[in-house]
Amino acid sequence: MHAAELPRNEARRLSALYEHDVLDSPREEVFDEIAELAALLCNAPIALITLVDESRQWFKARTGIAATETARSVSFCAHAILQPDLFVVPDTLKDERFFDNPLVTGPPRIRFYAGAPLVTDDGCGLGTLCIIDHYPRTLTAEQKKTLAVLRTHVMKLLELRRTTHHLAIANRELESFSYTVSHDLRAPLRAITGYTKVLLTDHREELSDDFHYLAEKVASAAERMDQLTADLIKFSKLLRQSLDFFRVDLSCVAGAIVTDLHNAEPGRFVTVTIQPDLIAMGDPGTLRILFENLLQNAWKFTSTVEQPEIEIGSTWTDGSQEFYVRDNGVGFDMAYVEKLFQPFQRLHSSSQFPGTGIGLATVRRIVERHGGSVRAESVLGYGTTIRFTLQHRMPEGGEKHPPTMM
Repeated sequence: MHAAELPRNEARRLSALYEHDVLDSPREEVFDEIAELAALLCNAPIALITLVDESRQWFKARTGIAATETARSVSFCAHAILQPDLFVVPDTLKDERFFDNPLVTGPPRIRFYAGAPLVTDDGCGLGTLCIIDHYPRTLTAEQKKTLAVLRTHVMKLLELRRTTHHLAIANRELESFSYTVSHDLRAPLRAITGYTKVLLTDHREELSDDFHYLAEKVASAAERMDQLTADLIKFSKLLRQSLDFFRVDLSCVAGAIVTDLHNAEPGRFVTVTIQPDLIAMGDPGTLRILFENLLQNAWKFTSTVEQPEIEIGSTWTDGSQEFYVRDNGVGFDMAYVEKLFQPFQRLHSSSQFPGTGIGLATVRRIVERHGGSVRAESVLGYGTTIRFTLQHRMPEGGEKHPPTMM
């Protein structure tokens, strides 16, 4: 018996294998189905998806065999990963490398082997998709093609699994970062705000005009930084949270938000028109956030207009519904429209119109997660219209209604 030589890139190969984080993972139906399909189409009693570790080969999927792994020293797949393409042993008893192999002379009594190597883009052989028979034989051209195609799908699944694993790690790190920002950074900002307010209230008479002016600036900057941090955390959470789709009455959502805006500024009169029966499929919570941002913007940017007006409605074009929020506020120069939906980009002075510049970036993210698109139209001095679509359709079998939202 001849054990397989080590690949020239063995260290890099093992690193790539471990990076996929698949060794000793639970069985997964999709991999099992590929092994079963390989056995069926190649008319073989045994089919395996193997991964060749440092001293063993482990079976990610198997059919026709109870074992979950074997030693690498007796592994056929350790030979297969050295090949650029399909590795075939028509009759093990006539091959000096395998005739006395314990997997040939004893269970599972391999007489025929064909292994398609699972190779990464940079040439690292992780393992194989292989079939085994108890009798000498050959493969037809169609069966060889079948193994090649199935091998490709196994690699795609492994790469998808690796990507998902890395995303999970990134999400955990992002959660940790958000926690750190929320607690470790915002705490000293609040302390700065608190101390400066103590100076401005309890020691006002002791402060010079210049010191008083600077203390107010420090408090204002700390409060703005705290708000920026809070908005960034909200934006980060919005990117990761799962969505549940229901039938949502956007007219009711918009009406509730407008009521809140009127209650917050009872002395201000704004004419608001809401088209009835604006119905969409979407996540109720995030769609409310979308309208909060759009209507708060419209409310804010009409504050300098003598007769402020806001309109919420929709239009239909070629069977597609496009919603809009229109105002007659200050508007903006369309030359800068590309900046409008980017985080922390502002087209107006923060002293005149307070805010952090995260609102419309949030709107775009919500719309995109609903499969839609968003755009803006504006004329400087004459107002702005934000238009967006939501592509999700009503589910089959009836409508789903969201839980009651206050």
